[in-house]
Amino acid sequence: MGEHKVLVSFSESNINTSSQKLLARQISTLLRFSGLNFSNKEMKKNIILIDAEDPIKVAEVLSNIPGVDYTAVVETTSSNYEDVVESIVRAGMKLIYPDETFAIRVDIKGSLPYLSRDIEFATCARIMGELGEKNVRQDKKNPSKVIYVKIEDDVACIFYYKYDGPGGMPVGSQGKALCLLLGDSNSAVASWMIARQGIFPYLLFFDTRPYVDHSYVKRVITIATLLREFLPIRRYNLIALKIGFIIESLKQICSSEVLPFVFNRMVMRITCAYADKIGISAIVIGDSLDKSNLQTLIDYFEISSKYNKQILFPLIGLSKKEILDYSKRIGIFKFTKESEGELKIISSKQNRRAIMEAESKLEIDRLVEEALSKAVSINLKNGFDDLHKILNDYFSRELE
Repeated sequence: MGEHKVLVSFSESNINTSSQKLLARQISTLLRFSGLNFSNKEMKKNIILIDAEDPIKVAEVLSNIPGVDYTAVVETTSSNYEDVVESIVRAGMKLIYPDETFAIRVDIKGSLPYLSRDIEFATCARIMGELGEKNVRQDKKNPSKVIYVKIEDDVACIFYYKYDGPGGMPVGSQGKALCLLLGDSNSAVASWMIARQGIFPYLLFFDTRPYVDHSYVKRVITIATLLREFLPIRRYNLIALKIGFIIESLKQICSSEVLPFVFNRMVMRITCAYADKIGISAIVIGDSLDKSNLQTLIDYFEISSKYNKQILFPLIGLSKKEILDYSKRIGIFKFTKESEGELKIISSKQNRRAIMEAESKLEIDRLVEEALSKAVSINLKNGFDDLHKILNDYFSRELE
């Protein structure tokens, strides 16, 4: 058996050659940015093998990257049939204890003079022969232990544990989009899912203080730092637009029932205008059918079409439970429970005439330009580990 390496596996059906090379570059960038030393990176058709000083830590870190199916710490040997069988049997002797069940799962890529079932049959028979007296049994459906084998070309990798990755495509391989971050599960999961689909997410949020409190702003920035950890780049920013003045303007001409609807339409206008400013044609909205009514979606399309923007709804077919499950998977659920500080809709029924009348009294273009002039770039640094410094830097700017 060879030394321990880190295996990065990705899906052959999803990732083409150029995307594989992009993922390889992103892996190197993330490892250097994280201070994790590695000496060699060997790229094959469906896997990448990495020599690292701390293979467990490297496997954990790389399992967060979109485009990665899973990572594992592996022992390697040649793909010669006898070498593979011997290596698996030795691994089984070390891993499997008395009275346990086991399974061998082999995945072969490339043209080799044997099949997966040949390896599984030979190794299971050998292990049963060695450990049968200790009541060790094969169980393909629900084993106590699983020995995984990944064989590609001239190398075979043997491992016992996989760090599941997000799958999908490497970030940036499919373009870019502006993601509206609101501090809730929906917008956070939508941003993560769009990154998993290979689209680079530019994060934007609206700081509407004094109509929201500091806890809301902290929540949004905290979620942004957690999302940052899925992105294999050196520098990543969250853009804040301070638009409390817009609510003040709306309060002078809108009733409390109409104000939230007019405000949401203004938010979409400002979002489209900012996307225009930075050269992005797609906007990601974290609305689902559970959360949105038809008129809200019509408003989005009406406003975005005037700016020639495409609206993406990655959550549109998901239930509330599915969205919450994703938020737990990516580690942001506990930061999205709070709901204080958000602008509340008193009535779910829109008064279209009142909304149009209110907008006719607004200097919409001036308000949009003023909002864009108040953009603040928040450097998310190393992500969640730097949260306190990021928050201090953002709030301290108001004292200058």
